Amino acid sequence: MASQNIKSALLRMETLQAQEENFWSARDFDMAEYPGSIVEIVPDRDAEYYVFASTHKSSSNSQSLTVHTPGNWGNADLGGRARTLNFAYAAKLKVIAQALSRLSPQLPGWQVSVEVDHHGPALGRPVLFAEIGSTENEWGLMAAGQIVAQAILDAIKSRETFPAYVGFGGSHYAPKFTPRIIGSGVAIGHLISGYALERDGCDAEMVAQAIEKNVEKPQGALIDWKGIKKEPKDRLVEALESAGIGWQKA
Repeated sequence: MASQNIKSALLRMETLQAQEENFWSARDFDMAEYPGSIVEIVPDRDAEYYVFASTHKSSSNSQSLTVHTPGNWGNADLGGRARTLNFAYAAKLKVIAQALSRLSPQLPGWQVSVEVDHHGPALGRPVLFAEIGSTENEWGLMAAGQIVAQAILDAIKSRETFPAYVGFGGSHYAPKFTPRIIGSGVAIGHLISGYALERDGCDAEMVAQAIEKNVEKPQGALIDWKGIKKEPKDRLVEALESAGIGWQKA
């Protein structure tokens, strides 16, 4: 429902020409529609990067606008492949988060969050999810669809660049990193939660993916120092230092 809402907004806001069934083209981007579970969709059309217009669900049923890089630090419980991160596009993620934050006063009480990496699909190109959460009451709200559509358009049309980092630690909605992405001059591509590090471990292979699978070369790692338990935090710092990757407390 949220995907259809955002699609309808894009069709109202941009000049999109239907090329064939479920495929449209605009000056700056193409839009395609696919059936099935969104966390399993692998687009059959090549692109520089993909933005998935998506539903967000949470157990709290909170009203929210979210953006994140998909990928699995551990098991593939919701699509994609186990222990496989996607390519992050930190600048585009930042522009979407900033636009969601700027426009969110139109929806009083709604929260804007950058989520940590989670769920599928697993793609060979950079990918982001821009989402409306988290119940049917929100998914079909026209104002929410327009805000997410505008944020996507801002990112598509932006040529801004920022110093990029990888973030480790904290909870699902990245309370330490979301304000930094929105309010500072830096961008953060991958966000790996503290609970993922505790549950699934932290080895050199996964740290290498987090650093290497980025459009922008990361300047280093940011660590939510209080958002990771001591044992996985020690392993993370050891892995980063062994790989020669600089880090700092967020």
